Amino acid sequence: MNAPIIRHALPHEHAALSAIAQRSKAHWGYSQAALAGWRHDLSVTAESIAACPTFAAECAGVAVGFVQLRFDGARAEIEHLWVQPAHIGRGIGRVLLQRALDTARAAGHDVVRIDADPHAEAFYRACGATRTGTVPAPIDGEPQRVRPQLELRTLRHDAHAADPRPR
Repeated sequence: MNAPIIRHALPHEHAALSAIAQRSKAHWGYSQAALAGWRHDLSVTAESIAACPTFAAECAGVAVGFVQLRFDGARAEIEHLWVQPAHIGRGIGRVLLQRALDTARAAGHDVVRIDADPHAEAFYRACGATRTGTVPAPIDGEPQRVRPQLELRTLRHDAHAADPRPR
């Protein structure tokens, strides 16, 4: 697979991006009732794309994932990061996440917060996120379910850059 093209999402793509979010969430085996309850939270609007930094990952001319940042005063947060199930595990999520971190850093943010789905925590932790807490998020059949609250630093940790020894 060729590397995806990362580009600004366009407001008219809101329905296609919302469909990616819904399919990606469904990938984790949630019930139809739970997915229906989250439909609003999984939706992206033309207005949010116009107002928030939103980037699409495109392969062969088709959007296969996207990320949306939300800036709320001094806070930067990942509002959405979703990848089509057929493309999960191919590095698209990492590329999208890095674009979000670069964008947040350019906007003056040192930390990006993530209210993560429990199934996504391992991905974010593998990308360097740390857990700062949890939020209760029970669903039918999982009364103890919680959503991990994570943080990612926007600065890259390059061991060679930190090493002052001449080379």
